[in-house]
Amino acid sequence: MIDGENMSDLAKRLRDRNTFAWNFDPAVSDVATWQRTTLVAVRKALGIETIATPSATPFAEWEVDGLFGQHLQLGFSNGETADAYLLRPSTKHPTPGILLLHDHGSFFTIGRQKLIRRPDEPLETAAQSDEWAARLYGSRHVGNALARRGYGVLCVDALGWGGRAGTGYAGQQALAANLMQFGQSLAGVVLQEDLEALAFLRHLDGIDPKRVASFGFSMGGARAWQVAALSPDVKAFVSGGWMGNLSGLMQPGSNQLRGQSAFYMLHPGIAGRIDYPHFAALAAPKPALFLSGRDDRHFPEAVAMDAFRQMRMIWDTTDAPEALQTRMVPAGHVFAVQQQDNAIDWLDRVL
Repeated sequence: MIDGENMSDLAKRLRDRNTFAWNFDPAVSDVATWQRTTLVAVRKALGIETIATPSATPFAEWEVDGLFGQHLQLGFSNGETADAYLLRPSTKHPTPGILLLHDHGSFFTIGRQKLIRRPDEPLETAAQSDEWAARLYGSRHVGNALARRGYGVLCVDALGWGGRAGTGYAGQQALAANLMQFGQSLAGVVLQEDLEALAFLRHLDGIDPKRVASFGFSMGGARAWQVAALSPDVKAFVSGGWMGNLSGLMQPGSNQLRGQSAFYMLHPGIAGRIDYPHFAALAAPKPALFLSGRDDRHFPEAVAMDAFRQMRMIWDTTDAPEALQTRMVPAGHVFAVQQQDNAIDWLDRVL
């Protein structure tokens, strides 16, 4: 049988019987051994075993309110190019770096502009940027706020957004299918490019390579913990609005039961082998801040809390259990200004 969510009885049985062979099990291994062997397996399964540093072509520069901005085009190892904004304080001293990862939101016209606002943005794009900031971020552009707090911030259009936008919501499934013809996943392409963008940021003059973090909300939050799990160069990360366990998310009403946007989170090579909280915990014992809204319809409180519990179990077996911070906040699927400020305060302390 297939239900109204297009979920078959077969999928339900697979969901309920799956044991995730790559999940951490304290009865089988210690954390360090599990991480070492599982990271090798995950990287191999995803086809991400080496990370290149992208080329960069500058398009424009601006300076306002003590901040220096650049519009760059990054050239990735897969041959793709992507528009990016780099925003940092006008200072001669090295600053910590933030790879800022934009959300999904089923709004594709802008990507980097969801989080960084340049003063000379074209009127239509500026209006969309401001409207999106009002919708999800308390009318604040998070990248600008981070730069004002002393961080160098890089935000890049993911495949499907901004300068790389396709045909909208319906086009996602076709984009994923096109890549699958060649054994590649949409999620895997985004992750590979995110890791390369991080390498670019870390090697920039004026960025302290020992103080680099990933930061994002919603799909950006998922991207943040994936990059932190796979890159030793990420020293801390903030992930808002994307954490749960697979069984809890494969329930009626969940985006994970649909095609389209779900493809941005589906890695076939590791699917069913490692659950989301265990994938994220490959980053332990790095400082990690996870935020989830109590009224977030995409990530119900019980599902997020169970994922937090599983991650806590793993961090607690390391020499830095206090490095993991998980917080349920009184909100829906938004990243309020107060939560942004709390996250930046936390970054200040751990970096």
